Amino acid sequence: MSNLQKVHQWLQETSFREVTLSVDLIVTGYIFYIYLSRMYYASAEELASTVWISGVLLEVIIYSVVLMVISYIALAFVSDDELNQPMDVREKQINLVGYKYSAMILQVGVVLAMVQYGIEQQAETVLFETIPHLPLHILLVAFLTAELAHYGVQLYKGRTGDIYG
Repeated sequence: MSNLQKVHQWLQETSFREVTLSVDLIVTGYIFYIYLSRMYYASAEELASTVWISGVLLEVIIYSVVLMVISYIALAFVSDDELNQPMDVREKQINLVGYKYSAMILQVGVVLAMVQYGIEQQAETVLFETIPHLPLHILLVAFLTAELAHYGVQLYKGRTGDIYG
């Protein structure tokens, strides 16, 4: 059995919602990887530059939009008109559980970013070298982590059936 046949068999055996969530998880993970690699390999001058940061954020947004559009077009070709079918009660409950974890991560990220911003504004002497625009990076990492958690929790809950646990 070739790899193409294995992929086709997996697509036939797996629910469309699970395939969609898997694709979204992979795309979001790739975008997170792009962002982290840009930050890791950036010089101190690049990190301090608002033009460079804006370029990285624009790149992340463009990758997000393009990859999501391409994935949904590909999934539309694979699906048997499943995009137009409403979610059942179980899928709605799993979706809400995913949103719960996503919201918690976002709330923690926003609070951490606000605290960091307050520390940067109030500190007259800094004991260590700070990362420029750190509250922005905290918010972006919180958003991407929340998206990964949202998709991952839905996949886990959908596969195990443990919705309320």
